[in-house]
Amino acid sequence: MHLSKVIEKFGYSKNEVRVYLAALSRGESMVSDLSALLKLPRSRVQLIVEKLQKDGLMNVAAQRRYKYWVAENPERLLIGLKEKEAALKAVMPELSVLRREGGAKPTVKVFRGVEEIKLIYEDILATKHPILAIIAWDRWVELFGEEYLSDFTKRRIAHFLRLRLLVAKSAKGLVVQKGDARTLRVTRFLPGSVPVSTTNFIYGNKIAIISLNKKEPTGS
Repeated sequence: MHLSKVIEKFGYSKNEVRVYLAALSRGESMVSDLSALLKLPRSRVQLIVEKLQKDGLMNVAAQRRYKYWVAENPERLLIGLKEKEAALKAVMPELSVLRREGGAKPTVKVFRGVEEIKLIYEDILATKHPILAIIAWDRWVELFGEEYLSDFTKRRIAHFLRLRLLVAKSAKGLVVQKGDARTLRVTRFLPGSVPVSTTNFIYGNKIAIISLNKKEPTGS
């Protein structure tokens, strides 16, 4: 995954990431330097560096005639993530109580687009139950990429979650089946006459159905 895309996942906009990376590579920089380099208005860059300063990612290097900015160590991103995780863990018992008080009524959630559908994968890991999946594998790989799917497999194995998988028999499907022994997975092939246009997961008491629309895949 591209470096800037990874940092965007921490909640930063594309331009905020551009400013941070530019400052990181240049060292001490004035707002006007970053503005010219990135072809962004100076006022916009000024707002961005001030926001990044509040987040601990940038600081003032020296108060000479002009103000110079410097990017802080990228480790700050990891520290910030750990701080957020600690804060969330502290309130998790209260959140769990609220969920229980809301009752266990069946609910339907809708996920639009690849990034939202990835939340289903996160829920699968959090639910910690064996998984049954029927997947239109070739299209699934096209949507998510082999790198992401391989990463999820590693995380699933780390949670000792077994997967029973049904896919159409194809070149990619055969490759998947060959890896069963080392991935806590049993892959079987659907009859050739059975069309697969959706992906389905069953785990715990939950069912996820994903329509593989070419414009925008949708899950529920």
